[in-house]
Amino acid sequence: MHHYWKSLRSNLIAGPLAAALLLTACGSAEPVVPVPPPSASAPAPTTPAPEPFDLAAALALVEREGFTPTPPEAELAGPLRAIHSICTGTANGRCQQVFFFDGNRLAGTVAAGLIEITGQDGQVVRLSFPRYQPGDPGCCPTGAPGVHEVRLGAGGIVATPPIPEAPNATAASG
Repeated sequence: MHHYWKSLRSNLIAGPLAAALLLTACGSAEPVVPVPPPSASAPAPTTPAPEPFDLAAALALVEREGFTPTPPEAELAGPLRAIHSICTGTANGRCQQVFFFDGNRLAGTVAAGLIEITGQDGQVVRLSFPRYQPGDPGCCPTGAPGVHEVRLGAGGIVATPPIPEAPNATAASG
């Protein structure tokens, strides 16, 4: 009988000890707390809103450069905005320049005898340069216009295709 009590005592002590060790080793000793899914109402990170375009300051800059700006007919989308202008005091209007703004910063200019802004959407400005054929009077270029798209590039503006040095001249005359 003595052996029976010794075996029973060993089982009574070893059983709970083994169970405790087993539970701890399996990670069951710590309660599992479910993590709730992210809330749909949590605000998403946002970038700061761009500074509003200061049209009055842009027009004043154009005037300080010696040009008379043609105020836009509608609000200009950004960040790329273009303002057409004519050399102040020109007799025939064939001294024109387009001023390009990246937000409120002057990003570049394009000058020619005649330039037309045919469209702008805040990312691209489309320009048309009337072209003179040999014999055309100064008032009336008859050549196919040169069409270019201007975008913001590294530190300034980039035109596609590149704008030639004399954008109103025919291709044959340069």
